[in-house]
Amino acid sequence: MTLFEKGLTRKKMIALVLMLLFFSGWTFLITFEGVDEGPEHLGRVVRATIGTITGPLTGAIARDFQRCCTRFSLTVMIYCAPALVIGVAAQFVRLRRTRLAATIRWAFWILGWLVWFLGGIFSFAHALS
Repeated sequence: MTLFEKGLTRKKMIALVLMLLFFSGWTFLITFEGVDEGPEHLGRVVRATIGTITGPLTGAIARDFQRCCTRFSLTVMIYCAPALVIGVAAQFVRLRRTRLAATIRWAFWILGWLVWFLGGIFSFAHALS
């Protein structure tokens, strides 16, 4: 059985890619305006944008993993990671194939990734202050 047969459908992967693109764009805009100017400005913006998939670590990436920013990002990750784990794990729980079960899986999938990516935006509150 492939992962797609076990619960990760193409539609869910497309939803993930669309959310990643949205939050990557948002990350680019935030870091382009918020990260210190200088010779490394564009490099930091690109690294943070690519690092969007890391969720709460995005703020630490934007500040080159300064100790305080990394500590804050890891603190945010403590709260975001369980939501993502539950959201992904829900895709593999064996339930009868009903519309309700599919809706519950979709809700957990979207909410898990949404919390994860919003953790990245929240980590900017510290990193760019």
